[in-house]
Amino acid sequence: MDKTGQPNTMSHTASAMGRRWSFSIGTVKGTAVRIHATFLLLLAWAGLSGWLSAGPAAALHIVTLLVLVFVCVVLHEFGHIFAARRFGVRTPEVVLLPIGGVSRLERIPDEPRAEFVIAIAGPLVTLAIALVLLMVLGRMPTVEEIQQGQGWHGLMAQLAYVNIALFLFNLIPAFPMDGGRVLRAGLATWLGHTQGTRVAAGIGQACAVFLGLMGLLSGNIILVLVAVFVYFAAGSENGIVALRDITAGKPARDSMIDNFVRLHATDPVAAAASALIHSDQREFPVVNREGCLAGFLSRDGIIRALAGPGQDTAIAEVMQEIPQVSQWTRMDEIVPMLTGGAAAVGVADDDGRCLGYITWENLMEELMISRALRGRPSPGSTAPAKTGH
Repeated sequence: MDKTGQPNTMSHTASAMGRRWSFSIGTVKGTAVRIHATFLLLLAWAGLSGWLSAGPAAALHIVTLLVLVFVCVVLHEFGHIFAARRFGVRTPEVVLLPIGGVSRLERIPDEPRAEFVIAIAGPLVTLAIALVLLMVLGRMPTVEEIQQGQGWHGLMAQLAYVNIALFLFNLIPAFPMDGGRVLRAGLATWLGHTQGTRVAAGIGQACAVFLGLMGLLSGNIILVLVAVFVYFAAGSENGIVALRDITAGKPARDSMIDNFVRLHATDPVAAAASALIHSDQREFPVVNREGCLAGFLSRDGIIRALAGPGQDTAIAEVMQEIPQVSQWTRMDEIVPMLTGGAAAVGVADDDGRCLGYITWENLMEELMISRALRGRPSPGSTAPAKTGH
């Protein structure tokens, strides 16, 4: 399974999950290929299980098969990546997880045709791999060959079967999988991007519930995990699109946090710990002597610094970098920065001084407020009269 978001839009959830505990194994055409640590755990578990059940040869076979499958997943992801480049969209990284690959595209074009091409490119690569393997085998492998998987011929038979299964699975219209994105592209042609996403996300969550029930009834824990991921990722993508809808065209200054405690780069970490205790903030912009943004320090960063370098360490040594925009920058450009994994986005005035900052959390609050206001009855409406006795 794969995602083709900014967090894809890789979804915000997918982005955070994929980035954490992953490491790079190289870069291909400007795209970093990262492996999540849980994938290595999957290999170790599969190899150990094969060894205990049938010996070292079986362990080597199953580990080799898994490695080849994930090579195919990488090729699938690069199908999306190269298709996206045709529309001027870069892909900073792709992360391999036990449930598949996650590509972090800078953005997904709003044009339905572009999203359709990007979404369908991955499954077409998977289908091409399956057809090539079948040509090498010379025929469709039998059930016995797939189940036994003996020797090189059996390995190729299993790999062909897996790619056929992945191709069909990816076409399930469960947003945010490829089939769901193809569905969203079609719906967006008639309903528009926002409404198309809402419908596709609803269908995706319904499919996730069905897959989860199938997994529970069959005892397939992997299917249950995939169902959980699809359900929450679909909801996250729907939230992202709704957020883009309510912030479209607005300048950064309209959505930024402008009442906050500033830290100074030369202050010790002890000052940050004091600010954490005596304010309700959980993250702090760090400024230099001129008042310009120098970095950002979160609650977790403060705790790590206290436990590591110590409270006397200068904040400049432990802060993290965040992107900065002008107060007049449109939110259409800022939302993808946050969905792409930025901890926050700093906002500067015309002289470069820090005016405020924007986080994912405060945008979610803006979305909740907007939904609450839309749910209220209009001022001209009246409640139905009650009949008394």
